Amino acid sequence: REQAKKMNVDSLRSNQNAAAESAEIRIAKAALTVCFLFVASWTPYGVMALIGAFGD
Repeated sequence: REQAKKMNVDSLRSNQNAAAESAEIRIAKAALTVCFLFVASWTPYGVMALIGAFGD
């Protein structure tokens, strides 16, 4: 606390919170990317399967 007061900050851990939040954002972006790529890669198969089942 003494060092934090000398540095005019509330806490010395504020940088760690920002890093943790940044890591959470990177994980969320990675998860969304994986989901998007999964859907994008299976869409052609789904379209062809539907055409085969219901097409003339």
